Amino acid sequence: MSPDELDGAESPVLRLTPDQCWTHLHRCRLGRIAMIRDGEVEILPVNYVSVDRSIHFATSSSVILAAVEAGVDVAFEVDEHDGWTAWSVIAHGLPERTDEEPPAGYEIRSLLPAPKLAHVRIVPTSITGRLFDQQRFDPATGTGS
Repeated sequence: MSPDELDGAESPVLRLTPDQCWTHLHRCRLGRIAMIRDGEVEILPVNYVSVDRSIHFATSSSVILAAVEAGVDVAFEVDEHDGWTAWSVIAHGLPERTDEEPPAGYEIRSLLPAPKLAHVRIVPTSITGRLFDQQRFDPATGTGS
């Protein structure tokens, strides 16, 4: 059964509103940026912050910088699981190089202590999300409990 088939009052799959998506994005600091490169899907982790409905990160990745320079649309994904629920948010948009660092209080903490060559911002053209509530799902019947 696909998540689209599970929509409904008893479904364990809940669609998030854009505001709920942004709330989840604000809480996390590690996401994935996906793009097409040479006919293949590339997915790379980035440390980020979300500020005023935009996603900011610093990078030294030649793959990401090439996508920025080529004007390639990207998908940005963040998810989390706490044992009872899981959620996923996907934002689509065009990344742009910026000279601006995020405002004070929005520090990007890199897991990779390498010099970053550029700051990148994505202002999403669309954002969607889903919450997967495992407490509401009975795998034996394929319905909510």
